[in-house]
Amino acid sequence: MKEANVNRAIIFASLVGILVSTYAMYVELVADLKPGYKALCDISEHASCSKVLTSKYAKGLGLVSQDSLFKVPNCVYGIIFFCIIIFLSTFNKISVVRLLLCLSAVSLLTCVYLAYLLIFVLRDFCIVCVSTYFINAAIAFFLNKKHALLCAKKSN
Repeated sequence: MKEANVNRAIIFASLVGILVSTYAMYVELVADLKPGYKALCDISEHASCSKVLTSKYAKGLGLVSQDSLFKVPNCVYGIIFFCIIIFLSTFNKISVVRLLLCLSAVSLLTCVYLAYLLIFVLRDFCIVCVSTYFINAAIAFFLNKKHALLCAKKSN
């Protein structure tokens, strides 16, 4: 795979991540305003993204205090993350890719934490949430590819 194709894949995955996260924010906002709102991603009683996205874990990862500036919807963190990935992926420097790999590792750890909450605490399935986990995994995969390509290029 060429470097340009890897960059396109990273940007494409990030754009899909932005779209999915924006939809999550829409569902969260509408569900807060209209009790009983049924989103397109509400498949059944135990597969309800609106139920998950309005839980106490949907803001600040469920970790920050009520009066904190960081008590924003998790999808906002996702949108910011995907935008940073897009911006930094335009740089073809090993040091920048290593920074991206670190950011990606943090996002994957966050996905593991949120998946744990989804399965064991909320006992629900959120197709929007799980989609972002796969998108983050794809970004990590493509960042690893980019890193390998840049390292091979440097050694030649």
